[in-house]
Amino acid sequence: MKRNIFSSILVALLLAACSSGTQQAAQEITAYNEEQSLPGDSTIYGLACDGCTDSILVFLPYIGGDPDTIDILNARVQRRVFGRPDIGDQVAIVLSSNKKVADIVINLDRLKGEWCYQVMPRLRRRAGVSADSIVQLPPDFPDSLRKKWFQPREYGFEIRRDYTARPIGIQRNNAEPQNGPVEYPTAKRYRTWRIFNGHLLLSEARRDTLGNQQITNTDTADIVFMRRDTLLLRFKDHEQGYYRK
Repeated sequence: MKRNIFSSILVALLLAACSSGTQQAAQEITAYNEEQSLPGDSTIYGLACDGCTDSILVFLPYIGGDPDTIDILNARVQRRVFGRPDIGDQVAIVLSSNKKVADIVINLDRLKGEWCYQVMPRLRRRAGVSADSIVQLPPDFPDSLRKKWFQPREYGFEIRRDYTARPIGIQRNNAEPQNGPVEYPTAKRYRTWRIFNGHLLLSEARRDTLGNQQITNTDTADIVFMRRDTLLLRFKDHEQGYYRK
């Protein structure tokens, strides 16, 4: 509850600073700043202010100071502006060597939400069958069983505030027969997320004996494009498209 109150105060003060452009207001909100970069991360965070266009981002950084004007035209031409910034949106920027020009712009408010895709099961391989072998149904396999067994399932994740995430598609152990005729791909258990030098880091985590989240694996993805209801991420070995739920 206190964190939500502080977050509301932060947004209100930042919007006030956007309007007034005074350095004093920006300095006052620094104590409530929750947007701390990871070590080695060049990303800067702040709010989009009044005056944004397709080529200019008026940007109030969380670290304090007056609103700044950033040239985003080249980033837009290179399709590296992900989510058109509106007044009050939280934005992450990676600047070029010219500190007034952006390489990457990510609208964090547009990134947050539930992103899903559908997966289909495959026939479960019998013991001793090579993983490279293709298991196929016989041509005369009943349509009724085909329809019953091969049901799509929704996978994905929810990007939440405070850098937390929620996996979508996780099934309880007793919800799916371990020796059933089909098996689904393993769903990722993303629990946290961050932006790092323009990349999206999605981390899986499990609770330790003390109840604390311990990161077990981190996947790095590049945002290829992002619309209001569509997201395409490029991982190291594949691309994955998502729809907003």
